[in-house]
Amino acid sequence: MTTSKSRSASAIRIAVLVLALMGCLSVPVTAAELHVESSPAGGPPPLAIAVTPAYQFDASLNRGGSTSVFKLFFDVNGNFAVSESLGLGLHFDYTYADYHFSGPVVFSRTKPWEKLHRLEFGGNVTYDLTPEWTLFVAPSVQFFREQDAGWGNALEYGGVVSVSRDFSKDLTLGIGIGAFSELEEVSVFPMLVITWKITDRLLLSNPSRPGPTGPAGLELSYRIGNGWELAAGGAYQSERFRLYRTSFGNDSIGESSALPVWGRLTRNIGRSFSFDCYAGAMLGGKLYIDDRDGNRLTSDSYDPAPFVALAVSSRF
Repeated sequence: MTTSKSRSASAIRIAVLVLALMGCLSVPVTAAELHVESSPAGGPPPLAIAVTPAYQFDASLNRGGSTSVFKLFFDVNGNFAVSESLGLGLHFDYTYADYHFSGPVVFSRTKPWEKLHRLEFGGNVTYDLTPEWTLFVAPSVQFFREQDAGWGNALEYGGVVSVSRDFSKDLTLGIGIGAFSELEEVSVFPMLVITWKITDRLLLSNPSRPGPTGPAGLELSYRIGNGWELAAGGAYQSERFRLYRTSFGNDSIGESSALPVWGRLTRNIGRSFSFDCYAGAMLGGKLYIDDRDGNRLTSDSYDPAPFVALAVSSRF
């Protein structure tokens, strides 16, 4: 009975996503209005709100069993200009993830986790050092936990710092570094900053749209015309979260990593409303369980997993 209900719930989620993807194809937009801009100094900060359901289809685990996941992202971002050279931003993100494991899950002996909740609070400062050079600093703090696990031991924090240079009105390049304390593990990684307007229609940049892809990685987008934009990209994702109970004990740590590749179709309504439709696959997916002190206990990898998502966003 429980398996039947789970399959029905998964079918409903997939149907909702398919209908939403079909619906986003019927709204006129202009692709030139994709980028969020800061309001003039002293004016009200523009507020962007996005809701994104996403479904990652069932994929076989190499050591036995399979996994799929439904995710719901809710993002609120506010940006405003303090002066001609200084901009500030704030954001709040909530992510709900409902994992489904079927069959004998060998690597964890039982279902490793089910429902996850992530709360993130962050800000950013953009400062023009010179007319060509820009400094970007973005600290953040988040709580990432399985349902019923404690909030107090699910704290993660860190930030990103980058410096970029405008080589022309069509090309901005930069480098940066990110450092995060993630549940008994510190991760440090380099970043490439790029905004390259190759032609009037073709743009290579870091992903900036709401959705399951995140800000890291690269995306090539093409403004088709008549309000349509088509894009393709890839990135690397990794996330760690506090678990409630596993076969290895309480307060263990779960981790999921993958290389998402995607295609995106975007339409906007004026400057205030947009749809981002995604279809892609998670490549090189891996799942891990560490003990409460961060020592690796077990792991497994899963086959390429297709996913679909729809980001619906509005600015006020």
